[in-house]
Amino acid sequence: MRDWTVKRIKRNSNKRWKITFSLIVAILIMFAVGPFVFRMERLKQAKSDYNMRNVQDELQWMDKYGGPLNKLALIIDTRLWLELNLGIKDVEQRLAAYQDEKHQLWLVIFNLQAENLTKAQNLLETMSSSPRKQLGKGVLALAKGDAKQIREVLAKSEADWQSMTRQEQCLRHLTLAQAALLLEDNLSAKVELEVAQQLEPNNPACLSVAFDLAIAQGQRAKALELSQYIDNQTWRPQNSLYLTKRAVLAIHENNTLGLADSLALLKELPQGDASINYLNGINALKKGQLQEGKILLELALKSGLEGQVQVDAQKALEQLSERQNADGVLRSL
Repeated sequence: MRDWTVKRIKRNSNKRWKITFSLIVAILIMFAVGPFVFRMERLKQAKSDYNMRNVQDELQWMDKYGGPLNKLALIIDTRLWLELNLGIKDVEQRLAAYQDEKHQLWLVIFNLQAENLTKAQNLLETMSSSPRKQLGKGVLALAKGDAKQIREVLAKSEADWQSMTRQEQCLRHLTLAQAALLLEDNLSAKVELEVAQQLEPNNPACLSVAFDLAIAQGQRAKALELSQYIDNQTWRPQNSLYLTKRAVLAIHENNTLGLADSLALLKELPQGDASINYLNGINALKKGQLQEGKILLELALKSGLEGQVQVDAQKALEQLSERQNADGVLRSL
């Protein structure tokens, strides 16, 4: 009886020791892994907030302390996402190494940001039919200023848009909003923008479309306020379309310093000269210099103006022609 009691005590003691040892190991693992879990959550939150500074900080911490965790898909993808948003040229080569749809779409977007429409078109032709390919076609159509094509490829009800990420769905609605603005359908643009903002309220592209909508609605004070928010996001790569619209706003506000700043930045961008000719043409028209304005707008179109600005230049020339024809009729009476 005594021997049995001793054995039972030993078994209980061993069991308690195993439990204690397991708890100690669990605590040690928690202390070892805890900071990495915490940092991963911070990284995901910073990305969701589009807080580029915090994303950079968390990635730098992972570089220093993460070791093998840097090979996780989440970390690798976040680096690519950051470089894409910052417009870093080297990301093109890294994205080209992937064959999946998500990274191919990112490469299409990179080429469109670099105003290389031909490369974007060629890449889309290699992609299999899917909602992401349709989205890529829509974004390409936007770069060309083709609103009808955007609606044709992005408004298809049979496409499984819900299979895309929230970020991709947001981009789809923002592209549809831009198409509506091109067609002067401000109400539809507002609806699409609101859907995009619900999906990703912190997406800086929502701010850009809100700026465009404010201009379309003639809300110059609101557009100026939004442009200040955009300019404060200093991480953004320079964008010729935004700079051109900001310059047009400066022309209407008689803001010579703002206009000069936009022109100087455009000078450094591809096709910047075409945008500058367009802006000088708009400025000449505002001053009543109709013939000079017409010459500059025609020069802008001949020098490679593309996308939404091309559409705006053509509309300005059409309005100028109608005005000159009306003046000619009045003089003949």
